[in-house]
Amino acid sequence: MKTGNIALKFNELTGNFEVIHNGFSWVSDGRRPYIILRKKIGQKYVSTYRDLFSAAKKSFAYSDNKVTARLGRYVAFGKTLDFTLILTAEITGENTVEFSLKAENETGYDIQAVYFPAPFNSKKKGKESYHIDAMRQGFLLPDGYKKNVLSTIGFAHYLRKINTGDCYMPFWGRVCDQKGFTAIAETPYDACMFSAFGRHGAFVNSVHWMSSLGKLSYERKIRFIFHDAMDYNTAAKDYRNYLIETNQFVSIEDKIKKNQNIERLIGCPVLHHKIFSQIQPASKFYDENGTNKFLYGTFHQRAEEMQKIKNLGLNKLYIHTDGWGEQGYDNNHPYILPPCKEAGGWDGMKTLSNTCRDLDYIFALHDQYRDFYYTSPVFDMEKAVTHMDGTHPYCSIWDGGEHTFLCASQALEFVKKTYSELEEHNIDVQGAYLDVFSVMNGDECFHPNHTITREESIKHRAECFDYLNEKGLIMSSEEPAMQLLNHLALVHHGPYTLRPQVNGEAVGIPVPLGSLVFHDCIMIPWDWWNNWGIPKGESGNLHCALNAGMPYFHPYVEKDMKLGKDPRSADAELLDDEKLLAEIARVKQLAELQAKLYNKEMVKHEFLGCYERQKATYADGTTVTIDLKENTYEIKENENAEA
Repeated sequence: MKTGNIALKFNELTGNFEVIHNGFSWVSDGRRPYIILRKKIGQKYVSTYRDLFSAAKKSFAYSDNKVTARLGRYVAFGKTLDFTLILTAEITGENTVEFSLKAENETGYDIQAVYFPAPFNSKKKGKESYHIDAMRQGFLLPDGYKKNVLSTIGFAHYLRKINTGDCYMPFWGRVCDQKGFTAIAETPYDACMFSAFGRHGAFVNSVHWMSSLGKLSYERKIRFIFHDAMDYNTAAKDYRNYLIETNQFVSIEDKIKKNQNIERLIGCPVLHHKIFSQIQPASKFYDENGTNKFLYGTFHQRAEEMQKIKNLGLNKLYIHTDGWGEQGYDNNHPYILPPCKEAGGWDGMKTLSNTCRDLDYIFALHDQYRDFYYTSPVFDMEKAVTHMDGTHPYCSIWDGGEHTFLCASQALEFVKKTYSELEEHNIDVQGAYLDVFSVMNGDECFHPNHTITREESIKHRAECFDYLNEKGLIMSSEEPAMQLLNHLALVHHGPYTLRPQVNGEAVGIPVPLGSLVFHDCIMIPWDWWNNWGIPKGESGNLHCALNAGMPYFHPYVEKDMKLGKDPRSADAELLDDEKLLAEIARVKQLAELQAKLYNKEMVKHEFLGCYERQKATYADGTTVTIDLKENTYEIKENENAEA
């Protein structure tokens, strides 16, 4: 099959493909396509793997630009199953090939997952070949790369859910001597990246398609875009252009038009502070011999600190407030009122919120509507996520101890309850951070009264953000995964992939794929506590500058504490005036850069001869060059460039 610049070859016995673009061959490699079949035995489901092309009945149809395979009569658990899979590969343009997968006659919950197509790799060994990965901000993995190799070996045994911290964006790419492709998973909500190692020491990737409410249910699609000359910038721009073409691109200016208060984030540093923490005995963080309860500061104390910071010259500040609820941080969600009594209760919280308003600071609350604590006064297992087998998720890691997950279809009810009660008590909340919603995959739920798919779960989360956004609150969440990016103005961080994630070594070679796609869509603060997400030994300041991000403001004495068994920042003692003034000067400079570039596309990122020297170019012609070795950054303007 051949159309224009692309030829497509298919092996009926193995299911392998070869795509030839302008004479350069890309072939199936690394992991064979498979299907996971499922059967209920008693109250549980068991599963088994089969080679995808092991079907007892196969037929194939060809046209000038398309091949269709029909695979049926799979045998498992002593029986022949009813469904038929339809696989297609179609040349859809001069440089595009699209693969699709769907099922007919799904009479039961037989299909747990399908891996199709196999990963693609260059047929020949290149002099310079690498994988492009969208895990967190993104990284490159050159063929044969050895640093932090245990992490990438792990990715060959670990399903990374798309649109989560494991994979912010549903695309990946490969480059071989400038030839390359970008692969975009067009149906990402029930999908995982699953990597493998192929020929030439290459790290290759494809998609593990999960069932939706027990069935394959709908057609799954991947688009491959091939190039004669590309790098990782090209892959990021392919995906950005795809978002624009499919009307999925929402800029920060679009968001400001809907909520003018978002404008207040422009040139605004971010303060992350805590009020109260309490680790319950059921939590895995609990330490029988340690400190499990700590008041970092009262509401009144925090109000006085904010006044002092303003007096010292910091005119703008976004204040993310943890641990303000009755039992403290990560306790009793999804309803945590009244405010912490030890910190001053309703009156104290009102003092802090009013002080922030008077200072023109943004007062925002950390909140949670997924973790559903057994101790919560509103706990009801009938509102929890229900698995296919009737069981519920369980977790006991976090401070509040034992909990399940609230079905997202029930979340808006509790959002309304909390924020209407805050309004009734005249608490002037200007922003809300709904924890984990943006970074965790959707939760499908089989409860008969609120059955929802993973995609519907994400839409219900979006309703929570939209409800508060319409009230003028600035909406934020944990990380910039694509599934909810269009409903947020701010995220907690958008870091690089490290092992471990706190002060760890980089996985692969970090590159800002996220910024190349969505810098002008979302505001991201950098340089959080303990270098989280910044490669070991590198400056968070410099990465903040390179990405023209919001700076985190650190007004407290830098010391770590241990609460229970968990290391945390102390956030209890202000710096002296001299150090506070120096910290204010630091963040002001970075905030000015963010104010200049917050709505400008990052059009290009490049390494200047070595990893330590990096340069980002923005749509108005501004360039930011960082030197990680010399610990410097330089900003240059191009007044003749088009804004």
